[in-house]
Amino acid sequence: MKFKTIKKTAKFTVFLFIVCLVGCVTDDPVMEDPDGNTPGEDPPPTENTNISTTLKASRLSGPAPLAVQFDAIGTTHENDDLDTYRELGYHFTFDDPTSGTWKHSGKSKNSQIGGPIAAHVFETPGTYTVRVRAQDSAGNFDDESVIIVVTDPDTVFSGEKTVVISKTGNTSGAPSGAQLLTNQTSWPQWESGKRYLLMAGQDFSSFGDIRIYKNENIQVGKIGSGADPIVKQVNVDRGTAPSNWSKGVVISDLNSERVTIPNSSEDVYVIRGSNGGISIGSSVKHWVVEKGNDDLIWPENIFIYESRGVGAWVLSRGLNILGVEMSDPREHNIRTAYLVKAFIAHNLLYRAARTKHNIKIHAEGILENENERLVKNSLSSATRWVVVANNTMGNGEPQPNGWAMTVCAENGNKVQGVHDVIVENNNFASQYNVEVILGGARLTERGNTSIEEYKLKLSNSVHQLPASWDGPYFTDAEQIIPEAPGL
Repeated sequence: MKFKTIKKTAKFTVFLFIVCLVGCVTDDPVMEDPDGNTPGEDPPPTENTNISTTLKASRLSGPAPLAVQFDAIGTTHENDDLDTYRELGYHFTFDDPTSGTWKHSGKSKNSQIGGPIAAHVFETPGTYTVRVRAQDSAGNFDDESVIIVVTDPDTVFSGEKTVVISKTGNTSGAPSGAQLLTNQTSWPQWESGKRYLLMAGQDFSSFGDIRIYKNENIQVGKIGSGADPIVKQVNVDRGTAPSNWSKGVVISDLNSERVTIPNSSEDVYVIRGSNGGISIGSSVKHWVVEKGNDDLIWPENIFIYESRGVGAWVLSRGLNILGVEMSDPREHNIRTAYLVKAFIAHNLLYRAARTKHNIKIHAEGILENENERLVKNSLSSATRWVVVANNTMGNGEPQPNGWAMTVCAENGNKVQGVHDVIVENNNFASQYNVEVILGGARLTERGNTSIEEYKLKLSNSVHQLPASWDGPYFTDAEQIIPEAPGL
């Protein structure tokens, strides 16, 4: 087991100067080629000479709030030996200058610099041009863009497609033509293609759980400027038969005991509000292994955005945890047992339970087929393509847990592989025995800071894995900071 302690100080940038040797001047006339270059000279550097950038979006359109994950993982470089996932710098811009700043990191929400995965929540209707620049250490770069269309929810859910729910006769602020359910004592039947607005300041916990069941394009939120409505639990597809899972579900500004998204739901957003815990993907194995149902997927494109809560347990493809505050869980603040393409950023995580972690990332196994449907013999999937960036772990006070973050198998007896994870620019704001533990393949650590000495442990809990899953590790790695795309 390798262990290193790094005292984080100022980064030094190495500048490479190329000395051009000028040839002898002759009396012969100087001829130019059709491109305007003098014979014997190399053409000047140009964009897109060495790099071909790709940009994928999890969604291209939908009503606000629209949450979208972006990735440039497919970017290529003419140098086939260069690892474009970790050896290029990426600068995403979201064309959303009024989106503000992240509460916990203080950084702009309108851009993300670092690894090749980012995410954004568009809360204002409009058309947005999202761009990314990929740049190598020599300054070569290439830009790519994608158009995101965010529609107005007041238009999408006009008239009786909006349902206002109140325990009293008060429905002030209800949109014109909305269906008004006053003096309610129970939940209505939840229907696809509708928006349900709960009156602010009211306690609906006596109604029982909100159960979204095989619904598409449905929003449940609040209306009014008072306190978030109180509900019992929010369940999306909990206990349903394994078909026709929900898609396009927005849960916003609610105070709930728990949010559960246990099955193959897609595009589910938990926005603001507070909850006692979030569970994602917990029932997929039940359906596949115990019930024999094949052709399932893990939950996809799940967003937890600016909420307050305790902890999250996650198995998901396309996970995004952004700007949340989590504290005092029974175990870990965030524990992920399986991830493909995840962005965990700008969060405040503290007071995990004793011997637990602020963030624990492990896997189900070492299979790596991204698009594989789940059958009994193919649940043992590796975790890959994860960026953990700009988080604050600890709140400056003594923490009950001894370490902050692990990216490795659960323990030395588990065959669980993680690869291509970047841990960058996080701030460890409490004293930990070990800040980061890495054990896997192609794991990168860079730009992290600590209130004391920064501590890093390598090659942890990989004893049962093939040797190819133990490294390489890239610690204190170079960070390339591209300018914004389009400049």
